Amino acid sequence: MRVRDLHVITEKWHFYCMNCLRSWERVFEAWHSDDGHGGAAVAWRLDGQASLPPWSDPICPTCLGLQVKALPGGSRDLIPPQR
Repeated sequence: MRVRDLHVITEKWHFYCMNCLRSWERVFEAWHSDDGHGGAAVAWRLDGQASLPPWSDPICPTCLGLQVKALPGGSRDLIPPQR
């Protein structure tokens, strides 16, 4: 049995709702490891709970809209300013 290397990376993601123009950010943990077959596997966690990747169907907490852009950290300048 071989022990797999596990690397946990904290990533800040920015979200922008195209419906109500709200922007917000969330901090996710990306757990990177090998899949045992020579490939890579990533598991995502949000607030200590298993979650989908940040770009997978985000929902606006204000208007519950589904037209949300998810941008990785460092992409903040791509979000238009709020009105």
